[in-house]
Amino acid sequence: METNKIGYKDILKQKEYMKIITAALINRFGDSVDAIASAWIVYELTQKAYWSALIYALNLIPSVVITPLAGAFVEKKSKKKIMILTDLIRALCVAYIATAYLGGFLQGWHLIITTLVISTAEAFRGPSSSALTPLVLKQEYYEYGTSLSMSLSTIVEMVATGIAAGIIALIGTAGAIYVDMVTFVLSALIITTLHVTEVSKLETSFQMSQYLTTLREGFQYAIHLKALLFLCLIAMFLNAILVPFNSMQAPFVKEVLNGDASVLSVLGVTMSISSLLASISYPKISKKISSRILMVSCAAAIGLFYIGMIVAKPLYITKVGIYGVTASLFFVLGVVVGWVNSFASVQFMKIIDPQYLARCSALLTSLSMGVSPIASFFVSVMARVASISTIFIACGFLAIFVTILLLFSKTLKGMK
Repeated sequence: METNKIGYKDILKQKEYMKIITAALINRFGDSVDAIASAWIVYELTQKAYWSALIYALNLIPSVVITPLAGAFVEKKSKKKIMILTDLIRALCVAYIATAYLGGFLQGWHLIITTLVISTAEAFRGPSSSALTPLVLKQEYYEYGTSLSMSLSTIVEMVATGIAAGIIALIGTAGAIYVDMVTFVLSALIITTLHVTEVSKLETSFQMSQYLTTLREGFQYAIHLKALLFLCLIAMFLNAILVPFNSMQAPFVKEVLNGDASVLSVLGVTMSISSLLASISYPKISKKISSRILMVSCAAAIGLFYIGMIVAKPLYITKVGIYGVTASLFFVLGVVVGWVNSFASVQFMKIIDPQYLARCSALLTSLSMGVSPIASFFVSVMARVASISTIFIACGFLAIFVTILLLFSKTLKGMK
């Protein structure tokens, strides 16, 4: 089949790939509801902005430390079984959080432990899922497969985020977190029906020497790929620069916008809509816009987002002002970030040999996420001595500086 004749309808016929997507979409729904509920739980328990940043940082540590090791570990294991097991582990953790909160005995250290366990499980699930995708989807389907996955994901996220406030109002914060638990269980059930042929001889026991050899081979393969290293730098920048807002959404909405959980829902829906449009349009946009324009536009939009959110503070005296300004800035940010994420995902699958996908996926995740906990801890410290507004303005100017660097990047000029 010729690539130019492939469309979204062809992806829908890939039954096994659609199972992976469906499981991911169900998870996305629960996580989107849980994200808003959990943000308010942390803020309600601590009443401190730096606690939000701290929990966000702890959530990222396993991704940095464990993911590269997990990538080599799962290389010759049953990725399907690992995905099922990690889904169930995460279900148990969120069930405890909801039960403890409902029972009135949830404490800060409970959140720390469950956060670390959940993110550790995700560190194993991510590389497993990445390694399974090329086994059920041919390379010529990657652009539309990735685009469809991201598009549907943003639709589900948009719906879930939009109704999150209503779910919390209807069944409470604990009930919203129980919804996330159910989605993990459903995801595990769907993955059990997945028909995929993995490596012919799966390892039945862990052997350190073979594990270290597999890990070393993955690093040696990746280190010589300039394109992969550049993708890592792109991901590192995006992850680091978005940490302040991602880690302090609830405090920002409460202290700067004087809003509540419903504001988070509205902003989340706006971001989802823009990300959806970006995912749907990427296959065509990628043929008309160079990677150079994509990267420069993304960095500039992030700078505009941070500075604009604070400079427009006088307009936040009315709900129209709050929703109008923030929604506009969120929309622009969502579009450019969505395009860059699609670009990175497609390029990653194209440049990596399938046998190294799990290891390289783990390596990319680790390197790109490595800056996030560092940035989160830094933000946590800064939040104790500086206002959220000051932190956002500083991030805006940093993004503008990166925009200037990208304009003169020779590596970016050579990418197509």
